[in-house]
Amino acid sequence: MFKKLRIRFTLSILLVMIIFLSILSGALYMGTKTLIDSSSRNLLEKSANDIIYGNNIGQDYFGFPNTEDTTDFFERFRQSLVFNDSKLKLSYAIYDKSLNMAYVRNNGGISFEKFEKYVLNAYKNQGYSFVIDNIDNIDYRIYTKFFRNEGTMGVLQLYQDISMELFILNHLKKILIITSLMSAVILTIVSWFLAGLSISPVKKAWLRQKEFVADASHELRTPLSVIQTNLDAALCDQERTISDNEMWLNNAYTETQLMTKLVEELLTLAQIDANQIRITREKINFSDICMSVIDRFRVKLIENNLELDTNIDEDIFIMGDSLRVAQLITIFLDNAIKYTNRNGKIKITLKSENDCATFRITDSGMGMSRRDTERIFDRFYRADKARHRENGGTGLGLSIAKWIADNHKGKITVDSKIGQGTTFIVEFPISK
Repeated sequence: MFKKLRIRFTLSILLVMIIFLSILSGALYMGTKTLIDSSSRNLLEKSANDIIYGNNIGQDYFGFPNTEDTTDFFERFRQSLVFNDSKLKLSYAIYDKSLNMAYVRNNGGISFEKFEKYVLNAYKNQGYSFVIDNIDNIDYRIYTKFFRNEGTMGVLQLYQDISMELFILNHLKKILIITSLMSAVILTIVSWFLAGLSISPVKKAWLRQKEFVADASHELRTPLSVIQTNLDAALCDQERTISDNEMWLNNAYTETQLMTKLVEELLTLAQIDANQIRITREKINFSDICMSVIDRFRVKLIENNLELDTNIDEDIFIMGDSLRVAQLITIFLDNAIKYTNRNGKIKITLKSENDCATFRITDSGMGMSRRDTERIFDRFYRADKARHRENGGTGLGLSIAKWIADNHKGKITVDSKIGQGTTFIVEFPISK
């Protein structure tokens, strides 16, 4: 399932990136082509205007009607045109009003008769035209303009060899295509990696949910089986009294209590996941809450013959929900009692340290391995699976405790050594 999801995610990312690269490459190519074409057209038009009007100095150098002075005219005209050749590599021709070629500068052995159709059109329409045409296997940009100057009219035609320009554009197109293909390959690898990272939290959440459902089913099935077995034992002999079946009924009642606790914790976690639990924010006395919880457990401590050492500073205030903070302390103290052998010792301290209310609870129990401490806050995880049934543990309490700490801007750390005991440290910001 997740492999298919990863493939779909990768293809989605890749498709978006390919579309983006295609648009970017197309825009770059068309922008370059348009810029070159526009610049060349502007230069051709400017050169044509300079040729026709640039060197008049109050005189008419286009004196086509005065054919007797053509030698002097063309010499001066030639001097006004040559400056454009080095920039645009232009060839050009000037036609008089009879459309006879009056002047020509041919840089590339051009057959001018092949361009005459544009001359006729410009003369006929008395306008101008920009065209690109292939003449003798060479591509040209051709600017043809009809002009009038002091009663004289004619046609000026400029030719620009754009073979190199088209070569550069075609080369740019190939580079963009190759770059896009290489980018697609690289993006495929990167997209696959990013897709893996993106679905990793989803995969973990799904696996945790699957494990959660399986564990919850198992935890609920066990007490139900015990209840049913004990009730069957009590009902199988109808001649015996309730007193005679007290053991079976007590066992069923104990399992009912365990199942009730489990269901309550499952409901709490479900509400947490659905964001249905609201944390109230008010200034509370952390010290008083600690002492109140400890007092409720004194009977249980005596029953287990456990020594309790407390060192609670007075009047340490934090911002939070008093019921949830009490629940957190209850979870840690209850766990300490469950996992500490008889005649053991539990120590609880509450101090103000570096603007934090630091709550510590240390037991002399069996301790945990490093691997266990890394997973101790996972739902249904128990470091000692052999003892969880006998002491009524569900493996959900520490998950709830961590949620309470996180929602109070607190932090939980754990230090444990096998055979020496465990210390849980909870830090909350102090409210001043």
